Amino acid sequence: NRLLGLVPTLFVFALALIFIRLFPLLMEGLSRLARHIPEPAPVLALRQLARSSRQYTGPLLLITLTLGLACFTASMAKTLDQGLVDQTYYEVGADVRLVETGESSEPPGASGFMGMGMGPQPGQAATGEEAQEEEPVYWLFLPVSEHLKVDGVLGAARLGTFRSSVRLGQGEVSATLVGIDRVDYQQVGFFRRDFARGSLGALMNRLAADDSAALVPTSLLAAHGLAIGDMINARVSLYTESYEVPLTIVGVCDLFPTVYPEDGPFVIANLDYVFERLGGEYPYDVLLRTAPGSDTRKIVSSLEDLGLRILNTYDAREMINEERQRPERQGILGLLSVGFLASALLTVLGFLLYSFLSFRRRFIELGILRAIGLSVAQMAGFLGFEQFALIMSGVAAGTGFGVWASRLFIPFLQVQGGPHPQTPAFIVQIAWGDILKVYAIFGAMLLCAVAGLAWLLVHMRIAQAVKLGEAI
Repeated sequence: NRLLGLVPTLFVFALALIFIRLFPLLMEGLSRLARHIPEPAPVLALRQLARSSRQYTGPLLLITLTLGLACFTASMAKTLDQGLVDQTYYEVGADVRLVETGESSEPPGASGFMGMGMGPQPGQAATGEEAQEEEPVYWLFLPVSEHLKVDGVLGAARLGTFRSSVRLGQGEVSATLVGIDRVDYQQVGFFRRDFARGSLGALMNRLAADDSAALVPTSLLAAHGLAIGDMINARVSLYTESYEVPLTIVGVCDLFPTVYPEDGPFVIANLDYVFERLGGEYPYDVLLRTAPGSDTRKIVSSLEDLGLRILNTYDAREMINEERQRPERQGILGLLSVGFLASALLTVLGFLLYSFLSFRRRFIELGILRAIGLSVAQMAGFLGFEQFALIMSGVAAGTGFGVWASRLFIPFLQVQGGPHPQTPAFIVQIAWGDILKVYAIFGAMLLCAVAGLAWLLVHMRIAQAVKLGEAI
């Protein structure tokens, strides 16, 4: 949508035009406050800006627009990149997610753990008599602590996902039951403060209060008239058996990694308690926190050497790097960078040219001030303070307008694609690091302008300026 790029630009431009109209009033107020200052430089500079503000419209508009658009584009690039990181980690759950299995007592060729949490599969439903004759399936797993024996693995936590039916009052609703290791997950899993009303540690403490404790989204509470402290029952179907998992609602969590509200409600519970109610352990995923720069393939190979059976691997860092290498993404971010550099360069050149032409235009005025007794240092202070006030006004206004535009328009730039386009939502990131670089560029521009004006003042011919003034 081209309007998403055009509207923020027009928004900043409109605010800059309004600011230019208010600039004389601002300078007038500051000049009245500065009239008691003994130094002549700030008084002369503020009065000049207040009385001849039209002369400064061009450079002020240029600086304000450059800062505003630079702030917006830099923040947009940073937000898009952080949004990619958050969405990928939300999908994976941690640095690495391993889909693992264990040793099973079921006969070869049976449906296996793929039927876990899904109930009997089509064509596999057993009659009551056959179900009674079937023996229960048991699973054996190596301890999750085995993962910590591999170099590069800093933490590991189990995460089990089960399809279930949650009984709420007189009805039932399909939901995803997620079991976690509440202690280990805090050290491994991805989480953002806007996912819930409290911190991750506070949520895990609530799960620790009771084995049957559960976290549910606000939408589930509101839709069924539930409240904190209410009891719910989750019915999980495994193979041909159904198990009841009584749970107590102890908190609210609107988003949790690996599960999406678009797919239906979810319930977060203690994994050990869920396994206890199911009569044993069943296949689960393992979330890993790995050292930066570690090779996931080597980690997986080492884990398999320890006897762990890994079916699939999801590496968040690798997925992020692959997405960053896409040509269209690099093209967009590259275009933003080139546009910013071009606008900054043109602003610097334009301001320096304006400073030189302004000095030539005010040659007589400056010569008379020099003739009536102002020293070169005082004249340099006068012109330097004038340039400083002009640049600072444009920088402050441009930064404010850019931040405002970023918070207002960047949330609309989230890509509308895939089954879960808005999960998790963008958090606008203001690129203060890049903005400080722009400040440094404008600071260098100010120093160059002041140095150039000082050189012109030193070489000014006072007699020539006075004679020209007499002729006028």
